[in-house]
Amino acid sequence: MLFSGVAAAALGLAMACGAAHAGTADDYYPKRAWGSFEGGQMNTSLLVFRDLNRNGVYDMGDRPMSRVAVELDKPNGSTIMRLTNAGGFANFRMSVMQRDFEVVDPGHYAFRVVPPPGYSVTTGNAAQESDYVVSPGSPGDMIATRTTHPVGIAADLTISGAVAAGSSVSLTGPGGASSVAKVGPDGRFSAAVTSGEWLVDFSANGATERRHVVVGAAPVVISAFSGKGGPAEAPLTIEHVVGFDDLMTSPGVFEVPSGYGGLDWYNLVAMHQRFTDGPGYVNTTMSGEFIAYNSSGHPAQVFSDKPFDFTGAYFGAGWDDAEGETLILKAWRGDQPAHEDQLVLSANGLVYFAADYRRITRLEIRTQHYWQAAIDDFAYRTGP
Repeated sequence: MLFSGVAAAALGLAMACGAAHAGTADDYYPKRAWGSFEGGQMNTSLLVFRDLNRNGVYDMGDRPMSRVAVELDKPNGSTIMRLTNAGGFANFRMSVMQRDFEVVDPGHYAFRVVPPPGYSVTTGNAAQESDYVVSPGSPGDMIATRTTHPVGIAADLTISGAVAAGSSVSLTGPGGASSVAKVGPDGRFSAAVTSGEWLVDFSANGATERRHVVVGAAPVVISAFSGKGGPAEAPLTIEHVVGFDDLMTSPGVFEVPSGYGGLDWYNLVAMHQRFTDGPGYVNTTMSGEFIAYNSSGHPAQVFSDKPFDFTGAYFGAGWDDAEGETLILKAWRGDQPAHEDQLVLSANGLVYFAADYRRITRLEIRTQHYWQAAIDDFAYRTGP
């Protein structure tokens, strides 16, 4: 009874206090007194995108570009740099009151996009300028008189590969013009090209081989010239491309199961491109939103009891710490080795490996230093 009496007294006091301070709508929904400093912050940003169709316009189908350097020149003469995030934005914090931020004083600011090696700006606006003025009451108490426009970049297109010493390589482009590629002492060659269909002819010691290569949005690395000559095996007839987007709908990771796309898979994992902070996953994604990688950086395999043709795939390094990692691809027909190739990976962007491995039964995907290789649009052919 004593507890009940105390509780009732406390409740009555609370009600009395509440009644004594009853408010109005103006009390509960106060209007802001505009013109005073907010003391908060906001970002002033610049978007960098992959201009996949290379038309100099940010339009449908283009994708954000992560890990691109953007410089900001400040009124005091200093320069700071920020890398674009997974959404393609380089963000600079702005606040009049919070003086440790990047943009704190009114004046003239200049942005400059510095593309990674092997990339060029397509939009003609790598450098942009604007004046910033104090605006009390805005989120950062400062605004830009002119906002930035998206900056598009695209990979410089090449066809490259490796041949035996003494080999010759010639290329014929979409317009019919031919050129001879310079082959280095190590047997490697690289030739600047344009988008479209190309013919690449190899010759060495009387043996010749011709490859049909389609160049799209990325540089192309072609598999090694066999040096055997003679007609190649006819390609299998049913074409497939898997982008790993139909395996899952959640933002987690999912091991690619055997039977997916009619092939068997080992140690390959699919995930949403932004599930981790690895910029290479964003920069290697070509279709949809999901991408695959060799789990924990260890070797992965694709195999089948029935022979299949590995046509090619897009590859990149998942993490910026893996810049320059070497991808090693090996293929077998039964127990017999059939192909082996190596290519250099970057987190800045992707390359397309034009494999044209025919009638193989097993493909191994490994990285030399056990970093994760990002993989998208894995293309192959099967028989009826």
